[in-house]
Amino acid sequence: MVHELIWMRSVAAATTGRPAELSREQITAAAIRVADADGLAAVTMRRVAIELGAGAASLYRHLSTRDDLLDLMIDDAFGQYEPAPDTGDWRADVVVDYLRRLTLLRGRPWLIDALGLRPGLGPRVVTIVDGILARMAGHPAAASAKMEAVGTLTGIVQMHAQQERRGGVLDDDFAVAQARYLQHMTSNGSYPHLAAALAGVGLAPGHSVDDRLARILRLNLDGLLPQK
Repeated sequence: MVHELIWMRSVAAATTGRPAELSREQITAAAIRVADADGLAAVTMRRVAIELGAGAASLYRHLSTRDDLLDLMIDDAFGQYEPAPDTGDWRADVVVDYLRRLTLLRGRPWLIDALGLRPGLGPRVVTIVDGILARMAGHPAAASAKMEAVGTLTGIVQMHAQQERRGGVLDDDFAVAQARYLQHMTSNGSYPHLAAALAGVGLAPGHSVDDRLARILRLNLDGLLPQK
């Protein structure tokens, strides 16, 4: 039997037994409070129930599994996302959209962990994806190519956020230190191909890691949806 996502089940169908005193919204808010305070690993049915002053069984009147709860949490968190204003340059606007997505992920590290477990396909996320596709509407590429572009850019940003989450290795100081190390390793000519590839790579004065990410996003977008 296929387990339907919680969005495919009505609130009434998600509850059984006596009338539930809690709502999905209350459960989601409590779970997010736990995650904000102690991380995603702390979000268990028992812990959320304690946060609500209820028994764990009361949550199962609304949720079939913890995955249902993660889906609700992810979608609620993306309610804070605001798309970039329309400037008339849809490519630039799409890049800013994804940088704003990264800002949202940075603000809630547990969300990065949750997206590693669940794809995040709730109503708010669907709205965001549709908005990005709307920016691409004037491009002649097939809809499938546009979806591939959305998936690729989403993956780049989430991978970037995950690397930051696992130790901050993409911060500006580390990037500078890494560039110096590689320069040292290639300075005696032992690695000529690497030296050639690294020529000009690194953070230019006045540029940040986010500036570099924006350039990478734009290059991928241009490659997937070439300018005509």
